[in-house]
Amino acid sequence: MKTSSLALRLILLSCLSISVALIATTFVLNTLFHDFFEERIFAELDRDLIQITANLSIEEDGRIFVEPLENQRFSLPFSGLYWQAVEPEKQTVVSRSLWGGSYDFPVNPVAGQQTRIEVDSNQGVPLLITGWTILIGDDTQQRAITLSVATNESEVIEATAKFRSAFILWLALMFLGLILASWVQVRLGLVPLETLRKKVEQVRSGAESKLEGPFPSEVQPLANEVNELLTLHKTSLSDARERASDLAHGLKTPLTVMQTIARDLRKVNQAEQADEIDTQVASMRHYIERELARVRTQVPSNVKTPAAPVVDKMVSTIRRFPREEPLEWHVDIPDDLNTPFDAHDLSEMLGNIFDNARKWAKSQVRIHGKTHPDGRASITIEDDGPGVPDDMLPTILARGERLDASVQGTGLGLAICADMAESYGVEFTLSKSRLGGLSVTIMWQLI
Repeated sequence: MKTSSLALRLILLSCLSISVALIATTFVLNTLFHDFFEERIFAELDRDLIQITANLSIEEDGRIFVEPLENQRFSLPFSGLYWQAVEPEKQTVVSRSLWGGSYDFPVNPVAGQQTRIEVDSNQGVPLLITGWTILIGDDTQQRAITLSVATNESEVIEATAKFRSAFILWLALMFLGLILASWVQVRLGLVPLETLRKKVEQVRSGAESKLEGPFPSEVQPLANEVNELLTLHKTSLSDARERASDLAHGLKTPLTVMQTIARDLRKVNQAEQADEIDTQVASMRHYIERELARVRTQVPSNVKTPAAPVVDKMVSTIRRFPREEPLEWHVDIPDDLNTPFDAHDLSEMLGNIFDNARKWAKSQVRIHGKTHPDGRASITIEDDGPGVPDDMLPTILARGERLDASVQGTGLGLAICADMAESYGVEFTLSKSRLGGLSVTIMWQLI
């Protein structure tokens, strides 16, 4: 599973590393404690073994005799502490605690060499045993007797289990503390990135021109790269403004000539044609000034333009465009529906969409607007034309792309509308119309 949160990734990695470290610590310490406690038990058994050796004697009849030891557990049946003295193939003497039983302990042929083993008794009880073989008697009649002391290993097992339980509890508390410390460390470590984000927001809003501030050495290169991008963007924007200004100045002369032609037409009583030329020249001048304003300033905020008057005006204009068969225009726009567009921008956008519908519709175009329960509003334009396949919808939003070259147009209308909608932060979507043709929806968040 992947996550896009850097803080969450670091916390998860901390959890993993801390868990591995604590589990390894638990295993190692548990093993060390077991070995240490077992060594302590063997040390106590060694002392008892020495005492048994000291208390060992041979009776006149040759029997092995061990004087009672100080530790009373050897006299209590099944007390968990036992001893036995074995003369191979002759006799075996055991402590009262064995209650007549015995355990297997190998005979060491080397006298005086101590042996430690862990075995199960005849009853299946795990035992820790230490012992040795001693020689007793004069040189001509020496007897080899194997002495051993045993205790239940359950003492070691129980003590180790108690230690492990207590240790795991403390490790769990330590785990929580370390995770909390890691979280604090991650949050503090990511503070410079949050500062960088706020600085970028200030640059985006225009409050700052570049990223300035005391950044850590790991973040400073990123801030430097962003500042270089901002400088490059500023240079590119300045170049774009100059080119737009040059274009505007280059178009002023042809527009002036067109206005002169309009005046000449009026002199020869062709006022209608002259008015049309003046209208188009005025529209072109407005578009030029608007584009110049766009490269100088940002999109205006908190603009509210009523949709109904603009829609009515553009429908009235589009009706005048030539067409073989007349179209039915169905308009349903609430009077209180406001848009976030400038009036001229809304006119241009709707004009392009309406003109596209006029070119492709068979008999009718439907325009309706509404307010949605989620706080958004929309205007939808539908026609009953041939429509556009779903896989071709991105194509008609590409500049200059046309699905049918036989239909008059430049292929820029819908692409320009999409660009304008994006500059205003508005959704611009294409889909299949309920009338069978193309449906264009402009949706925005109400202010």
